[in-house]
Amino acid sequence: MATSDHELIRNTIARYAIGVDHKDWDTFSKAFLENAIIIFPEPIGTLNGITTIKATISAMVEPFQSQHCLSTQLIEITGGKTAEAITYVTNVLSGTGNDEGKSATSLGYYQDKLVKVIVDDREDWKISERKAFNRGVITGDLPIHSS
Repeated sequence: MATSDHELIRNTIARYAIGVDHKDWDTFSKAFLENAIIIFPEPIGTLNGITTIKATISAMVEPFQSQHCLSTQLIEITGGKTAEAITYVTNVLSGTGNDEGKSATSLGYYQDKLVKVIVDDREDWKISERKAFNRGVITGDLPIHSS
């Protein structure tokens, strides 16, 4: 049975969350085109290319354990090889080391543009552009931004 485009897109979006949470940067990288762009709210801003994206995000989450919970989602196929998706996300960060026992929770959503590609002789989807949005304030006692 062939996997639907919608399921393939869900798996691609999940690769980001699972890759970050498990610090599995190979899985993480499989979610993106080599020249992908992620636009985060300030102070992070725009990240260009998978090498920069991976280096920045791995450094950001290094001192934490993270749990990305993906929920409400809308996927629209916009062309033969293009799609857009909006996915709600709740991210819980738990401190380690001196910050053990502290946590922070953020709410937001991802707005993705995806492209259908061939990977290992099969069709799959990759994120070409992601815009990350926060909803409300980050709650908790874990300091998550360095000065």
